[in-house]
Amino acid sequence: MIYALITIAVLIVALLILRLRLRLEISTDRKLLFAGLGQIGPEFDFRSRTGVLRLFGLRTKRFRLGGRKPEKKEREADKARKAEKKPPKAKRKRSPKEIVKILPQCLRALGKYLLGLLKAAIVEQAEGEIEAGFDAPHLTGELFGFYQAALAAAPGVVDRVRYIPDWTGQSFSGSVRCSVAWPVYKLIWQTTLLVFRLPVRKIIKLAIGTKEGVQDGK
Repeated sequence: MIYALITIAVLIVALLILRLRLRLEISTDRKLLFAGLGQIGPEFDFRSRTGVLRLFGLRTKRFRLGGRKPEKKEREADKARKAEKKPPKAKRKRSPKEIVKILPQCLRALGKYLLGLLKAAIVEQAEGEIEAGFDAPHLTGELFGFYQAALAAAPGVVDRVRYIPDWTGQSFSGSVRCSVAWPVYKLIWQTTLLVFRLPVRKIIKLAIGTKEGVQDGK
């Protein structure tokens, strides 16, 4: 029994220290987005409109993004069938005053939640190379000057993106690679704080609403 509890505890700790990862790669011939837990999750290729399921770095199942959209007649037939199966629901109303009343508290809670996620984010990779220019060479020079000034002001951040001026004319090309991750335990903590900050009971009450013709408290 004790070994089973130890095993469960180890698995929970291992899950909590895993990272929810977003990895983006954009270039002239690639547009990839990976979203997963650790090294497990789907990777989307928006250029070829395909996807692949990655398992510890290995590509397993492939799939296509999107699919054939149902024709208009098919959609109308589906809606008709669903309307026949479902009985008409009683209409419910929601008080706009109550929505306005809880809106500031919800916005503050969401703002703190997003700020907490931003602070908890771990930038694993951030690098890029951009080659660009304007028709007027002096504009290209001004942009290059701004880049040099930013590089001197924040070398630890700006030097991750290399800018190459193109003096021959108007052009733009480049590549960007970035990877951002959040430890699972920090996500759980921030989400827990969000739940306590939100007026959950009022939100549920508004979501349910009240039947038309019935007053609150009756």
